[in-house]
Amino acid sequence: MQRKLLVILYFFLCTTAFAQNETTEAEDLKKEIIDRCRADMGEYGAAMVKACVDQDIEALGKISDQIEAHQDIVARCMSSMREYGYSMVAACAEQDIDAESALKAY
Repeated sequence: MQRKLLVILYFFLCTTAFAQNETTEAEDLKKEIIDRCRADMGEYGAAMVKACVDQDIEALGKISDQIEAHQDIVARCMSSMREYGYSMVAACAEQDIDAESALKAY
């Protein structure tokens, strides 16, 4: 129960902060993505960095669609996979959501 409350509070604070200062938050998020992609993919050239950035931005949309219905899964994937990029967070969440559905079918 306490963990669920913390997750809800975390997302509420993130959402509130984003609403209050949307431009700064979006710019910070974009900078985080670009910096990580440059660090991870820079040796392969600008095209690979751009592909990495594009994938992470697309993944953020998927993550935001999943937050409401699967808060626990998204929060766990965010905390364990964020350093690898948002495409990895989205993949983690999608796989866990699919696995959870499969387990319920047994």
